[in-house]
Amino acid sequence: MAATKRRLLVTTSDQRSWRRDQPLLFIGNWCRLPDERERWEGLDAEVIPYHWDDRDKFRADYAYLQACYEAALANLATALNAHHGTQHGLRYWRILLGPWLYLFTHVLFDRWTMVAKAAERDDVDSTLLINDPGDELIPRDLRGMSPDDLGWNHFLYACAIREQGCLTWEEVAGESRGLMQTSATADAPVGAGETLRKAIRAFLDRLVLPGEAFFLNTGLPRSFSARLQLKLGQIPKFWRSPPPPQVAPDMALRGVFELPAENVTDDPFRVFLRKMIPLQIPTVYLEGYPALMEVLRCLPWPKRPRVIFTSNSFQFDEVFQAWAAARTQEGVPLVIGQHGGFYGVGEVVAGEDHQVEISDRFLTWGWRDARPSIYPLFALTNLDRKQGVGKPDGDLLLVTVPIRMVSFKNSSWPVAANQSQAFLSDQLAFAEALDAPARKQLVLRIHQRTDEKLRSAYVPQWRATFPKVEVDPSVTPIEQRLQSSRLFVYTYNSTGFLETLARNIPTVMFWNPGQWELRAEARPLFKVLADAGIFFEDPVAAARHVNAVWHDVVSWWLQPQIQHAVQAFCAQYARSVADPERELLAALTFESRLAAGK
Repeated sequence: MAATKRRLLVTTSDQRSWRRDQPLLFIGNWCRLPDERERWEGLDAEVIPYHWDDRDKFRADYAYLQACYEAALANLATALNAHHGTQHGLRYWRILLGPWLYLFTHVLFDRWTMVAKAAERDDVDSTLLINDPGDELIPRDLRGMSPDDLGWNHFLYACAIREQGCLTWEEVAGESRGLMQTSATADAPVGAGETLRKAIRAFLDRLVLPGEAFFLNTGLPRSFSARLQLKLGQIPKFWRSPPPPQVAPDMALRGVFELPAENVTDDPFRVFLRKMIPLQIPTVYLEGYPALMEVLRCLPWPKRPRVIFTSNSFQFDEVFQAWAAARTQEGVPLVIGQHGGFYGVGEVVAGEDHQVEISDRFLTWGWRDARPSIYPLFALTNLDRKQGVGKPDGDLLLVTVPIRMVSFKNSSWPVAANQSQAFLSDQLAFAEALDAPARKQLVLRIHQRTDEKLRSAYVPQWRATFPKVEVDPSVTPIEQRLQSSRLFVYTYNSTGFLETLARNIPTVMFWNPGQWELRAEARPLFKVLADAGIFFEDPVAAARHVNAVWHDVVSWWLQPQIQHAVQAFCAQYARSVADPERELLAALTFESRLAAGK
């Protein structure tokens, strides 16, 4: 009987942790990047099956991770109040650092679980751990946390390996690379026109009346927002957040800062999470918190607005989050508008739970459920847009998105390398099944810079398979493409198809229901779209339908049964109303949960 090969566990595509004279065991396919195939192809290597390829486990883990997050949030709030000498409530800390904590909890669990799966094998010999400087892997704020960074991911795997004590390892010298230190970007040159606009904004910002409504990153068109503010009896303002302070980590402080102990010694991951939070919490919440408070003291924003309204700044904006958290403690209502698609439709939506929980009122695009803050409204991003644009003899516009090679958050979409490449394969299968007339006019719209950043290599694989297909790198607004297209094809559960359906633009969607699970309440209306030939679960079936209608898309689209399906779906998930100003004014007029004694 042949002896079992002893393999070196590899946790990163950084080849300082590889050995070419020993069989390898990759912890995931993200170690084998598509654009580095020549480096790993032909090696004696195996890949550990990815734990969230089991989507039943994926859904079960979401509930477990929400419980982990809630317990960690309560303990972190206690620790930060003690450290900063504050007495903020749980909602304050949830608004300020909840987006970071739930993402970090999900990421850490994913890396922890894959190490545990490696330890279950009997062919793992050891692993190499790159000893990168730990302080350079601490983000300054949420935007500085990069889940795609090789050094950061390897650091998390290394911490999990040491904590579990399940493998032997050898240290490899690292190097100072300045990772994850700041999210700040250099200011672009300012022209005379921008200087004048800034001066006008600064003047208007000083004309703040008591009890004004505060709007920031609402997603509303500027003209609509201006009209709405005038109806509220205030001078229209278009506020901007200053960047959060960028403060270096204090490793001595982090050596003594700790969360209260939990009675969860039988849950090794929660013990690990408690240890890792002080090592990885962004500096803006710990060392930089006093500086953040100083930024807030200098803001020209109203001291006591009647309402706070945003559709975007609930995360990646610590200045606004800290300011809004403080105002909610004073009884100011916080209203969050649905940012885009996926909400109310996806079975698991990581950010939705957080946003609904922190808001006094959450404005949906038409859907409702039993949660008290849910308030059905209309599609906020579709205001003042033309209906039914397009060109009857135009292009076939296919819109897609690069999916990360590593897990970032637990939501109902493809997760990590295996599912990312399966997602791409579906799109290539769609293109392959198109007849020549449709494929000749196929345009692929993808954010090419993101594809390059994530190392997902979608664009190179598209070009290798279909060299004649035009690639639109998403530099120009999509509106220009819509006006020159006869049919819009959407490949993932997000915002784009909601906006085109609401505008009555001919649309076809397809995606794998095993990777883009739908909420039970949404399935009946997606069946309505499927029966109308708008939604497909199979890429080849979608392509065959496109072939069938390609010669006259408009006639197909305007059939009564197709229009009825679109209208029924949009009434729930992309609603339009006759008087949006009146409806939004009503939505913004109410008491906060604190003022109402709830």
